[in-house]
Amino acid sequence: MAKKDIETKTETTTSAGEKKTVKTTSAKKTAAKKTTAAKSAEDKQPAAKKTTTKKTTAKKAADTANTTIYVQFWGKEVLASEVENAIKKVWTDEMGNKAEDLKDLKIYIKPEDNGAHYVINEEITGFIGL
Repeated sequence: MAKKDIETKTETTTSAGEKKTVKTTSAKKTAAKKTTAAKSAEDKQPAAKKTTTKKTTAKKAADTANTTIYVQFWGKEVLASEVENAIKKVWTDEMGNKAEDLKDLKIYIKPEDNGAHYVINEEITGFIGL
């Protein structure tokens, strides 16, 4: 900020007829006003919008991984998806329900019982042999 001092001289005459010269100085702030005006013009401009992109390719690859679950016990091997399909078949064929009515299925494979216990829609329980 550049400041310039302006000197002014003022002559006054007293009632006795004497002349007095009074010096006054004032600081000129034109440079400061220009920078303030420039800053306020910048403030009035809207900020640039930031765009963000999400990368979900890694998550999709993990979700689409082919998973197969086997349970091995007493020299046997049982595929978990076969147990699930067998219970769904019991739900539709033996119980006479629609496949879309099966909302929740919990399967408990118990090798010591040589079977699997299940709970359908939190109210129907059953057992199938392996």
